[in-house]
Amino acid sequence: MSESDPPATPIPSVGWDLLATILPAAERAELARRYGAEPRLWSLALGAVELFLGGKLLVANGLAYFAAQSDAVASYVADHLDPRTLDHFENRLAFTQSGAVIWLTWALRPLTWLLLSLAAVGVARLVAFAVDHDAVGEPLVWLGLRVGQAARRALAVLRRRGHYGPERPDLLLHERGSDLVVVACRPKPEWNERITIAIGNRFFHLIGHDERPDRGFHAHAYRLQEAEPGAVFRGLVRYEPPGG
Repeated sequence: MSESDPPATPIPSVGWDLLATILPAAERAELARRYGAEPRLWSLALGAVELFLGGKLLVANGLAYFAAQSDAVASYVADHLDPRTLDHFENRLAFTQSGAVIWLTWALRPLTWLLLSLAAVGVARLVAFAVDHDAVGEPLVWLGLRVGQAARRALAVLRRRGHYGPERPDLLLHERGSDLVVVACRPKPEWNERITIAIGNRFFHLIGHDERPDRGFHAHAYRLQEAEPGAVFRGLVRYEPPGG
């Protein structure tokens, strides 16, 4: 870079702070480790805003819903019921108890739960800061991240299955350059150069691993070399070949 080139503009630290404020604990800790994000004060401020705004919207939504439904009930009674039917105690009780039903239906609405959760997260942020000066992530962000991660894992599993195919027995081959080759449609992560693989009464070391076509799909090929007599085993894994 020449002296005339302008310096690169770094991302403001406040951006990392704000991002860390809404992330779950694991992702928040990673931002703090990599970029020095400090979300605690921002979490406190956001908690106060969420508590005030969520509580205000919750109360306003509840009152508006109750007023609208009460008017609808009153209009229905006025238009469709004979006022004389309200002389009976049971009918009057049903009419007066409609308010409880309205509140119950409001409490079960998804919007009500969303507004309630907004205020609840605000309380959680304030409590977390007061108790141990910690931050609290947003539940919806946590949910979105975890759903996205689960979807990516599921897609990766489907891609691997399409690449390596269905479960099928391993193949044991004898090829030049190795004493035995085990061709498997699934990986064997416990097989490495530091352990010894016992197959029957023989002992092998892994000398190579690659991928190759196999029965219309792909498979892992583990190239094995038989251990020298008297070799020291630092770890042992037993392998049962197909058919015993």
